[in-house]
Amino acid sequence: MIVRNAHIFLDSGSEVLPIKSCIRHAALTLLVIAALTLTFSALAQSSAGKDRIGSWYIGGGFGAYAEEDNSQLSSQDAGGALFFSAGYRASSNVALEADFLGWNQDFLTPTSISPGILSSADAGTDLESSGLGAVIKFIAPLNVLDLYGGVGVGYYLVNLSVNGSGGGVDETERELGYQLLFGADVYVSRKISLGLEYRWLELEANFEPYIAGAIDAGGQFLLVNIRGHF
Repeated sequence: MIVRNAHIFLDSGSEVLPIKSCIRHAALTLLVIAALTLTFSALAQSSAGKDRIGSWYIGGGFGAYAEEDNSQLSSQDAGGALFFSAGYRASSNVALEADFLGWNQDFLTPTSISPGILSSADAGTDLESSGLGAVIKFIAPLNVLDLYGGVGVGYYLVNLSVNGSGGGVDETERELGYQLLFGADVYVSRKISLGLEYRWLELEANFEPYIAGAIDAGGQFLLVNIRGHF
């Protein structure tokens, strides 16, 4: 299997699915499971998760990133994503979390940069983003399984870079971003859980005059994670 230009291909060269479609299908599956489990949990009034109240946890993971389409950019090619987090289980159904999230993409150097501003430049431009966020998660505990949804806000650095004549371009924007997330954690032991999480991040950045108008530097994420609980 080969990943190229945000699409997944078999070794034979035939396309399977765009990464965006894979992420959306996985997100929809998680959402359906979460809705069913929330309903079941409410009806059963399960006491699962009470032993996790007051516990702290740390974790991290990595996964796929699908960029948002921007009319000013062509041949956008998403890279990967990684994150680290720390949180506190305030109750059976609520957790507070702080996290670091990083991701990247590249695209063809816009004509507004070369030959617009630089007489010559590399064919590709890099867009690397990272930041710190605060999240509140609403949890449906069910025995060894936690299903959750959440919302968050963060402060992010978005760096635009391309090599070219005269030193090229290296510009960083600092912006607030907003995210929605949902996922599932499975406890393989009292202190270790493995999970799968979907995130959607809204993050606007403006790099004028290098790129005309604001771009959406956020996107969709599908992340696997491991957490240690204390």
